[in-house]
Amino acid sequence: MRRTTSPNIISLYASMAVAIFSTAIFLLINILFHLPTTPKEYLIYTLIIFIITFIFFKFILVRFIYSKIKIIYKTIGKPLKFQNEVKEGSTNVLKTVERDVAEWAINKNKQIRELRKMEQYRKEFVGNVSHELKTPIFNAQGYIETVLDSDLDDPEFIKQYLEKANSNIERLENIVTDLLEISKFETGRIELHKEAFDLVKIIKKVFFQYQHIAQQQRVKMTVHSEENTVFVFADPKRITQVLENLISNSIKYGREDGNTDIYFHDLDDQFLVEIADDGPGISAEHLPRLFERFYRADKSRNRKINGTGLGLSIVKNIIEAHEQTINVRSELGKGTTFSFTLQKYIPE
Repeated sequence: MRRTTSPNIISLYASMAVAIFSTAIFLLINILFHLPTTPKEYLIYTLIIFIITFIFFKFILVRFIYSKIKIIYKTIGKPLKFQNEVKEGSTNVLKTVERDVAEWAINKNKQIRELRKMEQYRKEFVGNVSHELKTPIFNAQGYIETVLDSDLDDPEFIKQYLEKANSNIERLENIVTDLLEISKFETGRIELHKEAFDLVKIIKKVFFQYQHIAQQQRVKMTVHSEENTVFVFADPKRITQVLENLISNSIKYGREDGNTDIYFHDLDDQFLVEIADDGPGISAEHLPRLFERFYRADKSRNRKINGTGLGLSIVKNIIEAHEQTINVRSELGKGTTFSFTLQKYIPE
């Protein structure tokens, strides 16, 4: 059994030892000098010595030895916990200190790992931002320089190159706008204007909006719902933004002659919305980072498709701003499904 080491226990043992030792000396002196002392006087003497030494040793332990432990607790940010341990007279203070310091060390190591991970993400993000901003800037600069260096007096040629330059400047503007929007979400500066609305109606509007792209890809878009209406309580503008991104992605990244299907699942006070395609799918290694800014699962393929690379990050921020969740699952060769929850509208 492990020996107890609280101030009370240490003081008790030490004062008992001193009391017994001093009583023995007092008895020896009485024997040597033949002093008349009764057993009652011996008992009183022993008790007085015990009480005095107990108070003294406890004072020394708490004020001196445990003051060093108090510094440790201040270092790990738990000074109040130490004071409570001493006040309650814990029978295993040193064991408690050891445990608390070990927990602190584990948490610190975890924080260090998280900081290193965040630092790696920061470096990747800076690299991605630099690349994404550099591409449209250099393209626009190239088109403008071509016009300036050209000796041709051809208005059609000049117009064509200036339109290409303008297209790249618009892409640059979109990237900056999306970054600012993400920043507003992450700092809590976006206000949601929630109201009750029919989600099926919004989805059909988005279908109509992307109908021409779906026809080009020969993608069939279908809403699977047992009810004609699915009422949710959310910000319709922001949820439309979510649907536009996920539905357009399912068309663009799906396969030709494929399908984009939307399903609803009733979860009592929520609806689970699933947007699925039967495209090539995404490798499992990319799924945990799919919602990161500028992250591309297939860089060569994504470059051919217009976009800022920030859509899924914005989608995630919108859903989380509604205090809901979004997930993705995918299987190579079978397709990808994005699923998110929304608060159900329940009339009072």
